[in-house]
Amino acid sequence: MPDAIPIHPLTTGRVRIHAKMHRGEGTGLRRRAKILRKGPMGEPVPIHTWLIEHPEGLILVDAGETHAARSATFAEFHVTREDELDHQLDVANVAAADVKTVVLTHIHGDHVNGLPHVPHATVLANAREIAVANSPMGRLQRAITRQPLPPAFAPQPITLDGPALGAFPASKALTTDGRVVAVPTPGHTLGHIAILIVQPDHHVLLGGDTAYDQQQLQDLHVDGVSPKDDVAIATMKTILAHAKTNPTVYLPSHDPQSVRRLRETDTL
Repeated sequence: MPDAIPIHPLTTGRVRIHAKMHRGEGTGLRRRAKILRKGPMGEPVPIHTWLIEHPEGLILVDAGETHAARSATFAEFHVTREDELDHQLDVANVAAADVKTVVLTHIHGDHVNGLPHVPHATVLANAREIAVANSPMGRLQRAITRQPLPPAFAPQPITLDGPALGAFPASKALTTDGRVVAVPTPGHTLGHIAILIVQPDHHVLLGGDTAYDQQQLQDLHVDGVSPKDDVAIATMKTILAHAKTNPTVYLPSHDPQSVRRLRETDTL
């Protein structure tokens, strides 16, 4: 039996999100527009990134946020300089130069803004996600929300052209042993991906923003950001279907219980 692949949580500050961003209200554009209006904010939730200690090299999933983050009607950031990725790597006794690869679940500021702290790493993102981010609409949305991309942002595109994996219809192996794999999880953004780690007796799904917490996933409740309701719900159903046949620890980026579930191997 192969050894377990160590996964280390890193927390780059916290964020309070609009209640209607967490759990969307209504459908379509009306649902999305509600996060741009002032409303109640939730309790602070973590901004997690994940360090995968693979024999082929250290893989970081997402890069977290920085203290320069701009709060908006939909998100209030609480990030100090000491919360940023370089400090969190130091706490984990990892040199930033040793991070070989960064794979982005999606291109939102709280998942990409820490990239300048790992300038030597190869940065990967779904080709579809890059295309949407670079489109006129993507640029307009960032301008409206005042959420610019970090300097020299230029991830290398990957295409999920590999075989189906469990309930996921396609995949992209990120390691030669096929134990760290990107899978399509469109919803929160149309090019969103999650990273699946194949452990000896279970799977770990680094879920990005497929849901803000596990209960939201189980409730099939679309957030306030997802462009298409049906796409987001289909992805949540796929994750739940995968977990029925493959014991899966589900780790969204902002779930306060993610670190505990990872530590306790608490599966869906």
